Amino acid sequence: VARDEPWRRERVLRLAAEFRAGAEALGLRLAASQTPIQPVIAGDERAALAMSAALFDAGFFVPAIRPPTVPAGSSRLRFTFSAAHRDEDVERLLEALATLARRGVPA
Repeated sequence: VARDEPWRRERVLRLAAEFRAGAEALGLRLAASQTPIQPVIAGDERAALAMSAALFDAGFFVPAIRPPTVPAGSSRLRFTFSAAHRDEDVERLLEALATLARRGVPA
């Protein structure tokens, strides 16, 4: 599939780049990544869990990655994109993140 349908790779990387640009515009701290996996650094373990739970309530499954998987103080959210996601999915996700930021949910 990867060889026969290169549009899939191009699409997923474009979606990840759009998410990254939108997340940076919201002031979120992102770890370096040019892949479909986009880590947003929350820092504190409780902040990562709170944000993950709030996103779940908004209809998004975004796991919190915490120690011992990552070093203490670098807990993060793991956003994973696929070619099956739509542009609208990324837009809704960024809107949900903006809403959380306005409500003061830590990130």
